Amino acid sequence: MPDIRPHYFIGVPISEGIANPIYRAAKNEPVLTFQKWVHPLDYHITLIFLGAADDTQIQQLEGSLAALASDTNPFPIEFGKIDVFGDRRRPRVLHLEPKKNKALDILREQTKQAVLQAGFQVEKRPYHPHMTLARKWTGEEGFPSHVPFESGEVSIRAERFSLFQIHLNQSPKYEEIFKFHLL
Repeated sequence: MPDIRPHYFIGVPISEGIANPIYRAAKNEPVLTFQKWVHPLDYHITLIFLGAADDTQIQQLEGSLAALASDTNPFPIEFGKIDVFGDRRRPRVLHLEPKKNKALDILREQTKQAVLQAGFQVEKRPYHPHMTLARKWTGEEGFPSHVPFESGEVSIRAERFSLFQIHLNQSPKYEEIFKFHLL
């Protein structure tokens, strides 16, 4: 029987003022031929995917995340290159990568510890921060070696991270259940 509990993740949201221009620029770039474009209000950098959870687990985690946020200062995140996950001939995911960021890495590690203490599983793959833009390549040829994507120098100030609930049949599909403001 399928697990019907809501699914969640923790991530750094991207503001609408930053997300909308990125969405328009990427979607209007002719060489970026993807089938499914992420709604710009769903743009975020995932810290941890939680999966299915019940209210008790979420309440326990909420306290730990609030304490973590109160001990974390806001920090800048600069985005670098646009790239893909998967075989470059038929990539699965188009994403924008942040440049190396020690504060983001620390926040991710501290979030991971809070999640483990609350009894959640954490995937074993190495952490690769990114902001997903689109999925499912539809191009005739592989992903180009040079993308003339003009996003400019994109940077944000991470002032919060959030616990998101996933609503698969909605658009946008991610709802901020709890916002944890950095102090």
